[in-house]
Amino acid sequence: MKRNQTRTTDQAGQPAAAPTPSPHRRRWFILLSLAAPLLLLGLVEAGCRLGGFGGYAPVLRRVGEVEGGQLVISDQAGAVTWFFANPDRPGYCDQYAFLDPKPAGVFRVFLLGESAAKGYPQPPNLASSAFLKAMLSDAWPDRQVEVINLGTTAVASFPVRAMLKEVMQFEPDLVIIHTGHNEFFGAYGVASINRAGSSVAMLQLTRAVRSLALVQALSQWLHPQDAQKGLTLMEIMVGQSYTAPDDPLRQAAARNLGQNLRAMAGMCRERGVPAIICTLPSNERDLLPIGEDRTASLPSIEQARLDQLLDEAEAGIATHPSQALERIEEGLRSSGPHARLRHLHGQALFALGRTNEAQTEFARARDLDSMPWRATSLQQTAIRQAAESGAALLCDLEGLFRQESPGGCIGWELLDDHVHPTLRGQALMAEGMVKTLAGAPGRAGLDAAALERIRPWPDYARRLGENAYDDYGVAHSMRVLFSIPFMQTRNPKGFLRFQSAASAFEENLSPELKTVVREWQSEKPHAGGKRPITGMVAREFMRQQRYAEALTLYEIATRSVPLYTSWHMEYVYFTLVCREKLTGALSESDRELARAEIEQGRFLLRRGFSQTGLTERYMGRLHQLRGEFAESIPYLNASRQKLGGTDLVAADQALFLSLLKTGRVEEARKLAQYGVEHSGQYAPLYRQMLDLLNQQRQDAAPGNQDPPGLSR
Repeated sequence: MKRNQTRTTDQAGQPAAAPTPSPHRRRWFILLSLAAPLLLLGLVEAGCRLGGFGGYAPVLRRVGEVEGGQLVISDQAGAVTWFFANPDRPGYCDQYAFLDPKPAGVFRVFLLGESAAKGYPQPPNLASSAFLKAMLSDAWPDRQVEVINLGTTAVASFPVRAMLKEVMQFEPDLVIIHTGHNEFFGAYGVASINRAGSSVAMLQLTRAVRSLALVQALSQWLHPQDAQKGLTLMEIMVGQSYTAPDDPLRQAAARNLGQNLRAMAGMCRERGVPAIICTLPSNERDLLPIGEDRTASLPSIEQARLDQLLDEAEAGIATHPSQALERIEEGLRSSGPHARLRHLHGQALFALGRTNEAQTEFARARDLDSMPWRATSLQQTAIRQAAESGAALLCDLEGLFRQESPGGCIGWELLDDHVHPTLRGQALMAEGMVKTLAGAPGRAGLDAAALERIRPWPDYARRLGENAYDDYGVAHSMRVLFSIPFMQTRNPKGFLRFQSAASAFEENLSPELKTVVREWQSEKPHAGGKRPITGMVAREFMRQQRYAEALTLYEIATRSVPLYTSWHMEYVYFTLVCREKLTGALSESDRELARAEIEQGRFLLRRGFSQTGLTERYMGRLHQLRGEFAESIPYLNASRQKLGGTDLVAADQALFLSLLKTGRVEEARKLAQYGVEHSGQYAPLYRQMLDLLNQQRQDAAPGNQDPPGLSR
């Protein structure tokens, strides 16, 4: 049976019109319609945040209480957040540790910038920041100087500006800013995020949007397979980027850099913190432009002639510079803007002793480079203007490097590649920063007496640990860089230079050290750094009982890794072992050093910073050095749960020793027997432990001395 239906009709029998809602109801309907999707997005955002997405990790992170205050570290997790578009190729910052609040008597310096500020390719103990700390410590013997280096590879000035906001929370006495080389292709550079990079306002909006939990969750979910896996960021960019001489991005890069630097100077000025802004030296004389020069607009005959002129000029500069100059100038008359021609022009002029003209041409070539990985003249001008308008101190490193270069043309003497200083260049950076403080107002100023206390740079290089193995490490790193196909094609002399240096060193190594070097080359970086080559060579020297040589290298390795890491604990332990071997016993200062390192280990365990078991292993070993065998046992037992391979065997050998020293002979026997039955290829090492127990039983003197063949 059908339900009765009624319809409202008008007098003509037509359906009546629906009643018109009131203006008040219409407004509410519109508001609810607009609010519904926003509410839905808000709920999704909240859900994603509950799932761990959203916001950014800080670069400076408080990690817990230690003696003296809160421990703060510079954290790689914060640096990674700037590489939203390239999460598989993030830049890196080194870990530094300091206290908050700042202890009395401390003069705290923060150095901010990119990889050239970080110190690459030198190890941290030979970076400009290490030289600066040593120089200022001599200048101010009554102060404890801290230099915290936040240099981060592959970032533009916008991330540096954000890092400075964090720095201001931690009582800086001086801020040094060295940034500008990465304004095109670094993280948040003008060419790295399409047109969004052309203004600081758009960069700020991009950063804010990327902080949303929904955006981060979608990015992770949709993150594609890396089709360019194995390629460096440099290789990717060179294949897809060309910045024409008149490209507006060149002006945008300088504009963004200037705006960010002025903002940074303003932050420091508001807090009353002196700021130094540095100009940026680059390899102008010995590094050809990296990008290609496009000459497709020339007729084919002229293109062929230009190629011929280039080849003839490049081949003849060293032997016949006058003839090469003629060919280059012929090419310049027809080629239009051409970076390679300008560079060769500079080389020919330099060879003829016309160095002022050469310097001008080298700068033109750098400015025309279609892959501008070196700060251009526009950017250098922006740096100078920002320092002046922001009332910051200007450190003219570009000018200083030119003063120290042949004919005022910067080359291999001070730069290892296009922007990264040699060891001498690192020291020169620090010298420039120190000179900038001469006569500066306030606590940061250096008077004549303080400057007199600063030593020549070779003294600091020796004090900081200059050595042949780190020199080799730099040569090998540069060999790898210049072996990238486009780098080797554009700058073959760079590859030959470092290939020759690295190969010559390798040829003179013993077979054992050649093996160590190969292991170091193949070791994967951890948090942006590789295990120091000095520490690996020192371990081989210990095996050979060359304790004095091992000690020197272990002391260097200790200075090249961060505090509050298992690496640092390892190198302190082996440093102390070498001292004990050489002197027969540890001094009180050595015992105190071991105690302090144990305290660092306890902090790491409390905060959950031990995934590998190495922290527990070296805490146990350090207790053994102090004669605290009972205290070592819990840590060595804990390490066994995480270790494997030779690391586990070494921990078991140490545990075996502590068990014997504390009279727990049966536990030692069970440990050795279990190893014999279950350790496979390492079973003979455990069998040696059993043999030692049997020998001790025969000698009837268990636990009175270290078992022969075991070393603590």
